[in-house]
Amino acid sequence: MKELIKTIVIVLLVIVAIYYAFVVNKVNERMDQLNAADSLQAISIEGFDHRVHDLDLRFIGRGKHIQQFQRDLSALDQKLDATARRFDVKIDSLGLMIRELRMNTESELANLRADQEATADRLSQFQRQTNRTLTDIQTAASRLNRKLNDLEKRVKTLENPPEESSKRK
Repeated sequence: MKELIKTIVIVLLVIVAIYYAFVVNKVNERMDQLNAADSLQAISIEGFDHRVHDLDLRFIGRGKHIQQFQRDLSALDQKLDATARRFDVKIDSLGLMIRELRMNTESELANLRADQEATADRLSQFQRQTNRTLTDIQTAASRLNRKLNDLEKRVKTLENPPEESSKRK
């Protein structure tokens, strides 16, 4: 019986050894597959790391460009503000000049209107005086004409005495 137990134990040990060899072989195949997959993953990870590094460098470069654009934009904003302030000052001064010009023009126009009215008054007064003087001259000329006619009649009368008056005497 001892031998039978020894034989069973040896058979069991051989079965376990074969099973163990089979499992180890399976595990080795699986390990080979995992090692192959791991090497592919390592290559992929290295490529991915390289691409990530390149992207990091690009982002750093773009970040620098963005910072430069922000500085340029800030400088342009400051220039725009300065230009707007200058334009505001110029517009204000131009508005003041326009108001002054308007006031001067209005005062000059008022002076011109007053001068025009004064000139029109003087002209109408001169015209009335001229008309009066002309009327006076015409009246005087008429009187002188009448007096001249009277004198001419008297001279004719003296030159040619009337015959009737001598006959009557």
